[in-house]
Amino acid sequence: MNVKRGRPRLTCHVRQIRFTLSLREGEDDDLLLFFADIPERRRAGALKNALRAGGISLNNGFAPDSDDLDLTIQGLVFG
Repeated sequence: MNVKRGRPRLTCHVRQIRFTLSLREGEDDDLLLFFADIPERRRAGALKNALRAGGISLNNGFAPDSDDLDLTIQGLVFG
């Protein structure tokens, strides 16, 4: 009997992106709650789903910067 075991080999190139996310109690409670019930080995998948559902911008790979000064100037000029 010739039964293949385990996952099949990947045929695509895999890129790994590693980062550490530091969350602060009182400031990031919503994110802490999001991750609280997710097992450690399922967090990457949950994060990918959340990023895809959140409407991130794909222009040049990042969302445009917008700071308070920029918003204040826009409010003074166009408001």
